[in-house]
Amino acid sequence: MTTIYKNKNESSWSKYVLFISFSENINKQINDWQTTLNKMVFDEQIKTGSFHGRFPIDDNRRSRMQGLLEKGIMRPYYGATSANACSYTLQVSPPTCIVGVEHEIVEKKVSYEDSVVILETDESVMDDDLKKGFIIEEQGYRALQEWKNSNAQDEFTSRYIYKFSPSSIGLAITIIDASTKEQIDISDYDNW
Repeated sequence: MTTIYKNKNESSWSKYVLFISFSENINKQINDWQTTLNKMVFDEQIKTGSFHGRFPIDDNRRSRMQGLLEKGIMRPYYGATSANACSYTLQVSPPTCIVGVEHEIVEKKVSYEDSVVILETDESVMDDDLKKGFIIEEQGYRALQEWKNSNAQDEFTSRYIYKFSPSSIGLAITIIDASTKEQIDISDYDNW
């Protein structure tokens, strides 16, 4: 079950306002799917020195990648700022949600349906889980509230698609209004 935690204690919003945690089952399916595509990219980079001419690797990097592989770590090269070539979406329609994943380099997408629960809580509940999901902090949440397409009653309905694009320097967060296709970027670039 995918869980969305909403911090009901506004005085602690500096830690998080929304926290989205995909279920173990969904995380495993995503990981298996990503691993297959990452292996395809990795194998081509080792063999040809790039992936379809993109993300070239020199002999030095190729040697490091092969060394990591010998230790059981397969890590394709996606550029200086991206350790992960995927973006993730969540569209909630209680009692279910659709979790989408797009591998932007291989240009493939997949989606999974999961049950969803929305819990109002405070930050003390979250300490153990914060490493396993996506966080929307106060600055981004306030920007979302001020957006012309924002409607608090629709916050957890199919109207909005939450998109998360992690990189090695920060997390890009975009909210898309599914009915109008308009979107807002609520990423906290100041803290990257």
